Order: sequence, then C-alpha cells, then structure tokens
Amino acid sequence: MSRGLGIPVKLLHEGSGDVVTVELKSGELYRGSMIECEDNWNCQLDNITFTAKDGKVSQHEHVFIRDLWSYQTC
Repeated sequence: MSRGLGIPVKLLHEGSGDVVTVELKSGELYRGSMIECEDNWNCQLDNITFTAKDGKVSQHEHVFIRDLWSYQTC
C-alpha cells in the first residue's frame, strides 16, 4: 500500500511560486521566488537576495538548493 506524500512535502510544494527564505545551518540566507521543488527536497529559486554570515548582501539570478530538508526554512 502506497502512503503517498507526507504533509511537510505537500507544504513545500504549496510554496512554489511564492517568495521564500532559506537559512542554511551556516547562517547564510537565500530569499527569492521558489520556482520548483521536488519530493526529495531539492528546490530552485529565482531573483535571489543572498545574505552572507558577515552581513554582505548580493543578488543572484538563479539558485538550486539540494536537500532543503537539511536546512531551516522560514
């Protein structure tokens, strides 16, 4: 019997198209529009504002984050 997708994965998919913030365990922040996410917690963000640990801010066009489950999401 197939159990299907769990609630956390369903919530991740609900975030597609929305602006999300991802905080890595290192303290770095990525904020941008989630254009796609996968059941294995990989996600792609567009129009990124990246904030480094030291507070420096930079802009990126596209970012792929692998295994989002191991990061904190806001």
